[in-house]
Amino acid sequence: DPRAGRYAGEDPELAQRRSEAVSRLVVWNRDRRLRKQLSEAGATFLAGEKSALDAQWYDLAFSVMLDEGGVPVAKQLGERALASQDPELRPAIVGALAGSGSIPIANWLLDEWKDDRLRRNERQYLVRGVMAIRSTRETGYRWLKTNLDTLTSGDGGIFFTARLPEVLAGFCSAERADELVRDMRPRFAGKMGELEMERSIERVRTCGIVRDAQAGRVTAELVR
Repeated sequence: DPRAGRYAGEDPELAQRRSEAVSRLVVWNRDRRLRKQLSEAGATFLAGEKSALDAQWYDLAFSVMLDEGGVPVAKQLGERALASQDPELRPAIVGALAGSGSIPIANWLLDEWKDDRLRRNERQYLVRGVMAIRSTRETGYRWLKTNLDTLTSGDGGIFFTARLPEVLAGFCSAERADELVRDMRPRFAGKMGELEMERSIERVRTCGIVRDAQAGRVTAELVR
């Protein structure tokens, strides 16, 4: 039952087990009944009925809505986030948008969602979130190469610079490691994150080497 306060005051261990079970059913099993229930609750909540959705289920409900509705729903959720100062709702929406895994939504977030109400740290979070998801990582990386200087300058830029290499480490190929050496290493030289960038380059290269070396063996085992 996704309604607000439905499980208030219950045993924390039971609440945690329920949350994990629902997440697995919705995300991995893609259970139609649960997804429909959360999507409808989210839509009712956005229409003004605050009791329809507990904060516990914000992330899942908004993620399902984005899966089903694409960019139009992303725009609706984005506007709701910018119009809110709710310390739970606003970051939950931004997180769902960043982690949608949808290339069209990622393109809209990075190229078109330009609003003075969007905070600098939220913009940075969106970039890192898009790059953290495999399906949108390449989209985020292409955008980042063009806009890195703007993101890493000014207030908060130093902290974003320090954390960014962790996301770049999600790639897995020797060729991409060479690209990072060419395109990104010089831009981190002498800055916060320089050492982490070197570590990320090494991780990306090692991952690619191991993957290439073991690909044939893994394939053979899987087709047996």
